[in-house]
Amino acid sequence: MRRLAAARFISLAGTDATAVAIGFALYEQTHSARLLSFSFALTIGGAAVLSPFAGRAGDLFDRRRLMIGAELAAGTVFLTLALIHTPAALLALGFLAAATGTVFGPASGAAIAHVAGERHMAWANGVISTGANVGKTAGRLAAGILITVVSAAGVFLLNALTCVLSALLIRSVRRAFKAPLTEPAPEDRERPAPVPVGGVRFVLSNPTVKLVLASACVSTFATAFSMTAEVPLVFELGVGAIGLGALTACWGGGMVLGSWVAGRVLHRGNEATGVLVGRLVMAAGVGLIAVSGSLWPMLTCYLLGGAGGGFMGVAAQSLVMRNTPDSLRARTLGAIETCRNVAFGLGVLGAGTLVGLMGARPVYALVGMVMTLGTIPVATLVFRLGGLRPLRAVPA
Repeated sequence: MRRLAAARFISLAGTDATAVAIGFALYEQTHSARLLSFSFALTIGGAAVLSPFAGRAGDLFDRRRLMIGAELAAGTVFLTLALIHTPAALLALGFLAAATGTVFGPASGAAIAHVAGERHMAWANGVISTGANVGKTAGRLAAGILITVVSAAGVFLLNALTCVLSALLIRSVRRAFKAPLTEPAPEDRERPAPVPVGGVRFVLSNPTVKLVLASACVSTFATAFSMTAEVPLVFELGVGAIGLGALTACWGGGMVLGSWVAGRVLHRGNEATGVLVGRLVMAAGVGLIAVSGSLWPMLTCYLLGGAGGGFMGVAAQSLVMRNTPDSLRARTLGAIETCRNVAFGLGVLGAGTLVGLMGARPVYALVGMVMTLGTIPVATLVFRLGGLRPLRAVPA
C-alpha cells in the first residue's frame, strides 16, 4: 500500500502541477474566463463519457496493466504539451490527459480495496489519499515557482517524467490487484437482490452509495464555479502564478492533513459521520474566501477547506467500497466519476459567465452556500444509520 501511495504521490505531483500550468497558460494567453471554463467542460465532459467504459475495463481486465498503460499514455501527452502549448493544444491535449485519467482512477480505487481488504479499508484509503494529497500539494506549489522561473513547458516536461516513475512503481508491486473476490460482510453493506451487473444500476439500487453520490454531485457542481474563479482571483489580487500555486498548495496541504487524520480515526461505524463533517468544513473554507481581504487569510481558508475535503474523501471512498462487491468496484467508481463529471460539466457551462458578471469573491460565497445545502443527503444517511458517531478510532 505504501508503494502504491508513493506512486500516487509522484504521479499527482506532476499532474496537478500541469493542471495549474494549463489553466495559467490558457488565461495568460487569452484572458478569457469563458475559455477557461470551456477547457474544464471539455476535459470533464470527455471524462464523463469515457468513465463507464473505463470502469468496466477495470473489472474485466488486468488492473495493474491498465494503470501502467494509463500512466505511460499520460506521460506521452504531457511530453507533447511541453513542445506545443498554444491555446488549441492546451485544450486538445488537456482532453487526452483527462481521458487517460478515466482509465487509471477506477482501476486504482478497486485495486486498493482488494489489496487492503475490508478490515484495513479506511487505513488504506487514508495512506493512498495522504500520498496523493502530498503529491498535489508539492505539485501545485512547484508549479507556481516553475512557471515563474522557467515556463509552463518546464512543468509539462517534469510531469512526463513523473508518469514514467509512477508506472515503474506500480509495476514493482507483486500482490494481486483483483480476484479472488472478497465480498463485504453483511453488516457492512446493503446487498440488493439480485446484484445488478452495471455500475450505474448498482449505484442507483444501493441507498447508501446513492446518497453519498447525491451529495458529491451537488458539491462538484459548485466546485466548477470556484475553480473557474480561482485564476481571475489571483489576477485581481495581483499575486500572479506564485499566488495561485500558494492557494492551491494550501488546499492540498489541508487535504494531506485531513486524509492523514481520517486514516487514523475512521472505521465502518463512523464513516458516514465523517463524510458529513468533512463536507461542512469544506463548505466553510470555500465560503469564507468571499470575506477575506487579502491573500493571507485566503490561504487559511484554503487550508481549512482542503482539510475538510481530505477527511471527507477518505470517509466517502471507504463507505462506498464497503457497500460494493469487488467484482463491481471499478464499474461503481467509474459510474460515480461519470455522475460527478456530468455535474461538473453542467457547472462550467455557466461558470465563466457568472464569474465575469459577479466577480470572483461573490462566486466563492455562492459556492459555500451550495456546498452546505449539498450535505442534506449525507445528513439523511447519517440519521438513517443511527445518528452522529464520535470521530475517533476504536480502541485496540
